[in-house]
Amino acid sequence: MNHLNNINLGEADYNELKKKYQGENLDIALNKIKEGYPVQYLIGNVNFYGNIIKVSESVLIPRYETEFLVDLIKKSINNNESLKILDIGTGSGCISISLAKIFINSQITGIDISSDAISIANKNKELNKVLNVEFVNKDLFTIDKFEDFDVIVSNPPYVSLTEDVGIETKYEPQNAIFADNNGLIFYEDIIKKVSVSPRVKHIFFEIGMNQKEEIENLCNIYLKDYNVSSYKDLAGKNRYIHIILNK
Repeated sequence: MNHLNNINLGEADYNELKKKYQGENLDIALNKIKEGYPVQYLIGNVNFYGNIIKVSESVLIPRYETEFLVDLIKKSINNNESLKILDIGTGSGCISISLAKIFINSQITGIDISSDAISIANKNKELNKVLNVEFVNKDLFTIDKFEDFDVIVSNPPYVSLTEDVGIETKYEPQNAIFADNNGLIFYEDIIKKVSVSPRVKHIFFEIGMNQKEEIENLCNIYLKDYNVSSYKDLAGKNRYIHIILNK
C-alpha cells in the first residue's frame, strides 16, 4: 500500500498524500505519520458530513463520531424553522457549516476562543459556499447568557486533565481536548447560562463516554422544567445528549 513499513495508512489517504507530496517530500510525510503525526494535517482537509473541511494544527481534527451529533440535531428539529443556533467551540466550523446546509432558514453562529481556529472556520465557510453562518472569536466564559439563541450545540473539550489520550492527539490543540473540573467545566457553564437564557429550547452535546450521569446531575442542579435524553455511538457508549427546555 505504501513503501514504508509499519504505517497504518489507508489506501485513500495514501493516494491523497501522493497528490500533494512527491519524491523526498513524500518520504518525509510518511515518516511523520510513522511517528504519530496525523495524516489529516498533511493532507490539509477531511470529509465531514459530505463537506470538505480544511484543517491545520490550529484546530481539532473533525471525527466521524461527531457526524452523529449533526444527525441527532437534524432528526430533532424541523429544518423549515427559522432559528438562531449557537455552536460553542466551533474549531474548524464543521458542525456549523453542516447545520447551515440543513437548516437553510436559520442563522448559525460559531464561536471559539482561538482566533486561528476562526480563521480556518471562515476559510471553510467560503470553501463550502454557505451564507447563513458566521464565526466569531469569543470566549464562552465572557458571556453572561445566550440572549438571542434558540438552540445551543457544543462538542467542547471534555477530557479530564489526568486522562490518557492517544499519541496522535499531542499534535492537536490541547485546549480543544482537555478541560478542568474532571472534563465538565464547559458543560456546567453552558447549562448554568441556559438557565437564565429566555429563548433557548434545545441543547445538544457530544460528551465523554463516562459523563452522562454527571451532566444529567448538572441539569438537575441548574434547570427547572426540562427533558434530557442520551444516545449511544456505534460502540454502544453514551456520547450524545439532547436537553429540551419546556418554556
